[in-house]
Amino acid sequence: MDTVLQDLKYALRTLGRTPAFTAAAVLAIALGVGGSSAMFSVLESVVLRPLAAPEPGRLVRVYEVGRDGYRGSWSTPDFLDLVRENGSLEAAAAVRYTRASMTTDGGPEQIPAARVSSGFFAALGVHPALGRGFTSEEDLDSAPHVAVLTDALWKREFGGDRKILGQSTVLDGRSYTIVGVMPAGLSFPLLHQAQVLLPMEATKTDLENRGMHSLSAFARLKKGVSLQGAKADLDVLGPRIASRLPEHVGQTFAATPLLDDLVGSVKPVLQALLGAVIIVLLIACANVASMLLARGAARQRELAIRAALGSGRGRIVRQLLTESLLLALVGGGLGVLLAAWGVDALVALAPRTIPRLDEVRLDGAVLLFALFVSLASGVLAGVVPAIQASRPDLVEALKNGAAAATGRSRARGALVVAEVALALVLVVGAGLMIRTLMRLLDVRTGMGTDPAHVLVAEISLPRARYPDNAALAAFGNRVLERAAGLPGVQAQAVVSGLPLDPQYQAVLSAEIEGEPTPAPGQAPEAEVNWVSPGYLPTLGIPLLQGRDMSAADTESAPPVVLVNQAFVRKYLRGGDAVGRRLLNFRSSKDKGWTIVGVIGDVHTQGLDKVPEPMIVVPRAQWAQSFIRLLVKTAGNPMSVVPLLRTEVLAIDKDQPLANPRTLESVISDSVGERRFQMMLLSAFGAIALLLASVGIYGVVAYSVAQRSKEIGIRMALGAQGSSVLKMVVGSGLRLALLGVGIGLVGAFAVTQALQRTLYGVSATDPLTFAAVSGLLLGIAALASWAPALRATRVDPMVSLRAE
Repeated sequence: MDTVLQDLKYALRTLGRTPAFTAAAVLAIALGVGGSSAMFSVLESVVLRPLAAPEPGRLVRVYEVGRDGYRGSWSTPDFLDLVRENGSLEAAAAVRYTRASMTTDGGPEQIPAARVSSGFFAALGVHPALGRGFTSEEDLDSAPHVAVLTDALWKREFGGDRKILGQSTVLDGRSYTIVGVMPAGLSFPLLHQAQVLLPMEATKTDLENRGMHSLSAFARLKKGVSLQGAKADLDVLGPRIASRLPEHVGQTFAATPLLDDLVGSVKPVLQALLGAVIIVLLIACANVASMLLARGAARQRELAIRAALGSGRGRIVRQLLTESLLLALVGGGLGVLLAAWGVDALVALAPRTIPRLDEVRLDGAVLLFALFVSLASGVLAGVVPAIQASRPDLVEALKNGAAAATGRSRARGALVVAEVALALVLVVGAGLMIRTLMRLLDVRTGMGTDPAHVLVAEISLPRARYPDNAALAAFGNRVLERAAGLPGVQAQAVVSGLPLDPQYQAVLSAEIEGEPTPAPGQAPEAEVNWVSPGYLPTLGIPLLQGRDMSAADTESAPPVVLVNQAFVRKYLRGGDAVGRRLLNFRSSKDKGWTIVGVIGDVHTQGLDKVPEPMIVVPRAQWAQSFIRLLVKTAGNPMSVVPLLRTEVLAIDKDQPLANPRTLESVISDSVGERRFQMMLLSAFGAIALLLASVGIYGVVAYSVAQRSKEIGIRMALGAQGSSVLKMVVGSGLRLALLGVGIGLVGAFAVTQALQRTLYGVSATDPLTFAAVSGLLLGIAALASWAPALRATRVDPMVSLRAE
């Protein structure tokens, strides 16, 4: 310990005498440690940390699987069949995300809510902190209305009153009795940050309709039952139930680990980004190692004296490693502070589609990761310089010779080659993501209206106050009438689904008159959008055949629909659609819905996905309680929000106008994950380019300083400044070329991991690879230029006299 303390004291004194070098090295390591720790924090919180539930390994996500292999959501009767007849699940729960209008002292407010089945608490393995959960009787609409508050809502609206049980609150115009409060800090991704839990309240229609799939479901395995055992049980159960229902022939059930299901799609993205920031850390380590090599050259006389006085090679290596580890630990400490800021920035920039973002924080696992990375950085940065410096040529060093300079120059050159290669891999990845985003944003959405001039807002109408189709349609009509009178409004419509927002897209099946009767479970399926007249002109969607819907298409008029081109191509083989009828659409008792028009395709699931078949239904004939209000304006649509909110409250004082935003922001959010990747990869790539250019500059400048005698002799013998300039810049470009060559090989391998997230560009896109290679070579030339100019100004006489 005495020797270790001695090494530490000497390292502190030595580093203190070179504050500029110390600050540069600490900052380089801090950037790498801070960035990697922040990124690891997101990965650990989202992907690696178990779900906040007892025995989370027993939690599984359960699906209905169609004949085409698509894993879909559940209808209410199908879920109840699963609960009654399975043999492997201890408890199962259905969840449906929704919104609820809550009447508070400050007026109506729409809050996120979730309707859950009575098995929710048993399946999750938690109990309310106060009160109870839901009973099986409360799964039905006929039961008394009860609610369970989250801890946050309980404290915010009710002051954390422990006597809250039995009190009432008004949600969606109904009085709900509060029967429980959830534990503090409980975060379950399937709830989508709901602030209040409500029972399923299934109606008679819900219990009979197997075609309306709107429920997510998860379950807890029985003790001793493995995932494979559960899958085997469901493989038998699914076909057995389907055999009793003609429309379900060929369907089955499936189960996957819940955590893998929730984060499976984002796991590769986060792993790739963590790999990218670790590359930045490696480049930073190479830079620090290069600085330590240069510092070792300046200290070779000191180290030679220590060796001459008896210090062994191991003793010198230990002293130098102590210095590099001290730099790394100080840089790591600063990096943790940067990581705390970086985590907040990452969460703010991350798209809301990434689950568990609310759980991201710096915890013990992240601090241990930061410590490990710091120590590893210290060893990586210090081991090569320490070994180089530990074997000085004593005679040359004591004579101030430069025999060791060649070895150090080669080592620093190798480090620069590694920096350039790593930087090329990063920047190629960033370039591919930039091109992907550009290609996506160039995709035609199918709308002719500028989305920046369209306002989108949401209204959730309570069934208690709006119990039937007439009441729902009348509310929408009154809102549209008032919106039309606002200044700057050019068009308006009420819809259920939005382009590029698949969260509320409904899919229903129907038979087509004149087409062969489909086999059970094989009826044509299409997305359904319930809209008001004005939908097409508000969004600029072209009418290609037939007519648009009109105010005459009321509940008493013959039922009509519009279909898109994708529907015609897929189900009518491109033939005539106008005049054909859809059968068994809303129910088996309807007399058919006549197709009166064909509209252009609009992307609904994503810009990178082909438009799906769609059926557009007049709201007056079949209304929905959840609506989106679209308002097209001449100027900034957000300016009409206060006026529109006032108009809605004038119609119904308990109906808030929720989540106002522009349609442009909806489209922007649809590419949020790719934008997130692009922004981070671009930032990491820019840092890598900066560090690589600094490395090239340092090596070339060091080489010029070491070769000043040679350059002086060359110029004394008649060498021109241009030839010296060419020689020095050429040495920097040779290192860069070697790094680019190695980096291209690495990039070809690494970018294959990005292929799933790319669109319109190959993972081996030659244009991107060529452009990045040229950029790095250009930066290398610029970084070499300043030392080269300095070399041309060497005075031969001064250089030779100094020697």
